[in-house]
Amino acid sequence: MLPRVVKAGFAAALALIGAQVAYAILRPAPRQEEFDPSGSFGADDDPPLTMVVIGDSSVTAPGVADVEQIWVRVIAKKLAEGRQVRLHSVAIGGATTGSVLREQLDQALSLRPQVALISIGANDAIRSLPRGRFESELEEITTRLQKVGATVFLSGVSDLGTIPRLRPPLRGIITKRSLAYDRIHQRVAERTGALWLNPRQDDRDLWLRDRSLWSKDLFHVSAHGHARWADTTWRMIEPELSGL
Repeated sequence: MLPRVVKAGFAAALALIGAQVAYAILRPAPRQEEFDPSGSFGADDDPPLTMVVIGDSSVTAPGVADVEQIWVRVIAKKLAEGRQVRLHSVAIGGATTGSVLREQLDQALSLRPQVALISIGANDAIRSLPRGRFESELEEITTRLQKVGATVFLSGVSDLGTIPRLRPPLRGIITKRSLAYDRIHQRVAERTGALWLNPRQDDRDLWLRDRSLWSKDLFHVSAHGHARWADTTWRMIEPELSGL
């Protein structure tokens, strides 16, 4: 049996983590509008390119002031050099892979996209949903999009431990957990031939210290953060799309 002092220490640690989870979830936050970044960009007589984005609040973007600031819209505009890019978002704030299968995927498939961006996983990681199920659902989403001819990009899961609402030791726990879900994105990409965007190439320390990257609710990303997402994502995505 564990010594009494060890049990007491373990219980205290669990209580601290539980208090931090409650603080992060229940702390009052300003209500922020969500957006639909869908749109058409480029000249009407340019070759069309249909692009679909599936995801969560990383796409609906509570925390920006204007739809033009959302990272996927910025990327679509960059891609509209010599193309007419038709961007369709089916994203829903709070989504998980399970809800994507129920509520987003059929609509995305009906559009028969040439390019599909899958930006999902943060809510699965925060809620600690089963990793095996997350992996199988992410792979199903990916392969079904590929079957209609889409080049699929997987967003990966960024370091959620940088979210300002979180405090140690919860911050470290969420960092490790989000890394596990990011590795699942990487494995699914390797198995299916999808393209993993590897968000961890970005500067973790910058996301920890620069509060301008975060919105007023200290949970979602600000316009400045979306600009950084757009920049880092474009550097990875542009070479892969140059031939489309």
